[in-house]
Amino acid sequence: MAALLDDLRAIVGAAHVLVDDTGDALVAYERDWRKRYRGRALCVVLPGTAGEVAAVVRRCAREDGVSIVAQGGNTGLVGGGVPDDSRCQVVVGMRRLRAVRRIDVDNQTITVEAGLALQE
Repeated sequence: MAALLDDLRAIVGAAHVLVDDTGDALVAYERDWRKRYRGRALCVVLPGTAGEVAAVVRRCAREDGVSIVAQGGNTGLVGGGVPDDSRCQVVVGMRRLRAVRRIDVDNQTITVEAGLALQE
């Protein structure tokens, strides 16, 4: 797994690959906002562009036994963005992808990147 972590750091930068060294470093990404579901991730990766997301997915796909949990604003109600307890899942957190792409006043719609939470 060390090679995987090194490769992920090369893709998004070391500051954007979080590893649980203290026991609580990943807790915000390992449970839902209602605190009903909790898992344990191998790491959390925070890409800053769509290209980085694609590169992270490609790299994780090559690693045997590793799966991805995509996490947007982590505002879901059923734990879909929470890793399981295997510590074999990489949480791909979209929190850095927060741009408003388009506001359509006529149709009352807004297009945003995946990390922008509903309340924002």
